[in-house]
Amino acid sequence: MKLWGGNYSTDPDAAFWEFNRSFPFDRRLLPEEIAASQAYVRALGRAKSIPARDAERLVDGLGEVLKRARRDPAYLELDAEDVHSFVETRLGEIVGDLAGQAHLGRSRNEQAVTALRLWIRVAIDVLRDGVRALVEALAEKGHAGAASVMPGYTHTRAAEPITFGHWAAAHAWGLVRDFDRLGDARRRVDVLPLGSGALAGTALPIDREALARDLGFAAVSESALDAVMDRDFAIEFVACCATLQMHFSRMAEDLIWLSSPEFGFFRLPEAFTTGSSLMPQKKNPDALELVRGKAGRVTGDLVRLHTVVKGLATGYQKDLQEDKEAVFDAGDTAINSVAIMRGVVTGLTLDEAALRRAASHEEMIAAGLAVAIAHEGGSFRKAHGLVGSMVAEAQRTGSSLRAVAARVLASEVPSVAARLDVLFAPDEAVRAKAARGGTAPDAVRVSLDAALSRLRRE
Repeated sequence: MKLWGGNYSTDPDAAFWEFNRSFPFDRRLLPEEIAASQAYVRALGRAKSIPARDAERLVDGLGEVLKRARRDPAYLELDAEDVHSFVETRLGEIVGDLAGQAHLGRSRNEQAVTALRLWIRVAIDVLRDGVRALVEALAEKGHAGAASVMPGYTHTRAAEPITFGHWAAAHAWGLVRDFDRLGDARRRVDVLPLGSGALAGTALPIDREALARDLGFAAVSESALDAVMDRDFAIEFVACCATLQMHFSRMAEDLIWLSSPEFGFFRLPEAFTTGSSLMPQKKNPDALELVRGKAGRVTGDLVRLHTVVKGLATGYQKDLQEDKEAVFDAGDTAINSVAIMRGVVTGLTLDEAALRRAASHEEMIAAGLAVAIAHEGGSFRKAHGLVGSMVAEAQRTGSSLRAVAARVLASEVPSVAARLDVLFAPDEAVRAKAARGGTAPDAVRVSLDAALSRLRRE
């Protein structure tokens, strides 16, 4: 069961053996370990380090191990130290002593990092597909609500009218950057460490480039010592997941409070809410709250990885066994979260009347009014002060801002006073922001289409 121990006279301490074992969590790397081992024994065969017929028997035997594990979960119930020793033990049951030749010239140091790179590569592809689908859902909703006016907020206070499409585009573009970051991370993951040995490389005449092609890697590592100790790729992947989860959290926060009865802008799909054990009327946004809460979890995974590697000496150290659970947790959490967010966005409905009522609050026109006054000549700072004084008067007297503006501007800036109907109309206010990236409906549609275009180039 152990791949070592020839110079030991006693078994490991029982408590330490359990403390040391990684098989309870690295068993999920079994498909990757099998694929890498099959590629490696094929490379040994090509290099004539083992007979071609032995390479074929090993490849077939490794494939049988994976088939048995998939067919019967109980097959995995073995007191193995790690996934590598599990594979060799089970392979020995199929091909006998020949199983030991699969490890010829190979170290678990390079095996572990190869399998992890293969796992992350697939996880990135799954995540990018999920992000693409979520952006598509946001774009569809955003196009439908490109002209739906609603309040825009700064400091959680109503600021200026925007459109729902503008809100959707803002979140879509954050996700586009996540998509790009994951793509960049994948390029650095896509490097083969196999053939590095424990730290010094291999003395066998293995064609590492052919081995890389066999496993679909784009490049081979250039330093054996770096290859076995490097976890930059894992840290970068988890960092991408943490940033992605942060974007999910921010979107979830908006949807949570803006769908509350006090706002009522959105109705969440019932399938993504739960009820209360005490209060029959409740439909709680638990899916979104969990997504928001898991942002802290994934950030914790990132801190965990940084802390593990920060003080390690050059070369492989057993501390690096702690990389996998953080990587698995971050990847699983992000993959599950993106599916939840897509479901929520797809099922989201807008209450157009509630949005319009909230967007019609006159004080949100203050900034546009100041710009209109300054545009007629004079200082924007003076216009800002003038509008500020009108807002203060309206609040003090209980009058509407529009009524105060009509009285004050009739003498101060009559050309603006004549346009108050237009200036105070939320639809006109958003149409005025027509520059690229603005909240005008046409600008929003262009923005959403550009986001989709960025994702569909690959």
